[in-house]
Amino acid sequence: MKPLSFLLLASLVGLFIGAVAGSILDTVFHIHFFSKDLLTESLKLDFYIIKIEMQLTPASLLGLVVTGYLVIKKG
Repeated sequence: MKPLSFLLLASLVGLFIGAVAGSILDTVFHIHFFSKDLLTESLKLDFYIIKIEMQLTPASLLGLVVTGYLVIKKG
């Protein structure tokens, strides 16, 4: 069983890798489906000094699913 911090970090990395892969697919192969925004507004986490905004795309969710599968399969 993996610790919760590892699972959260792996999920975050999976979201980022999926978003980057979707952006590359959109730029190189002109596949616009993977870079469409799923939400009308970005997810915002606003601290006093740092503001984090995140857009959910189909590619980022696909990256999350693949990462979750790999963590569970290799676990």
